[in-house]
Amino acid sequence: MSQLARPSATLSLTPAQFRIAQKIADGESTDAIARDLTITAGTINVQMMHCGQRLGVSGRTTVVHACFVTGQLPRPDTTAFPEAFTDAEVETWRMVAIGATSQEFAGRVSISRESVRARIRALRKRVDAQTDAHLVTLGWRYRVLDESLVEMASGTVLVVPARR
Repeated sequence: MSQLARPSATLSLTPAQFRIAQKIADGESTDAIARDLTITAGTINVQMMHCGQRLGVSGRTTVVHACFVTGQLPRPDTTAFPEAFTDAEVETWRMVAIGATSQEFAGRVSISRESVRARIRALRKRVDAQTDAHLVTLGWRYRVLDESLVEMASGTVLVVPARR
């Protein structure tokens, strides 16, 4: 975030990458995806790394967020969560989506890395997120995350497609 912003390397995902990214966004585990698609966990990891390279980000959570921002994955239908989210929860969601490390997040809000991890665990539990990548999807569903969040912790700036 303190680095100079660099443009996104946004390229279209391959059909295989799309299928894997969608399943990750839906909260499926690597093992479940491997069984369903009859591929290895290693193949999934390599494909996700390539997705990140195509989008100019790294990590599953930022890949999912970048896919939603750039229109690579269909955005989830939005709905209201029964209760309001706190400012700390919203900030946690945003830090996860942009790929901030626990150290970067802790430094930004002046708390320990363990406190950061506890915040993420508590938020995942509250919204019943299966994984951090699924947490990002739910952030979009509950309108906490949107296409205005384009600057990743890596310095990549995502390109939002023009509306037709």
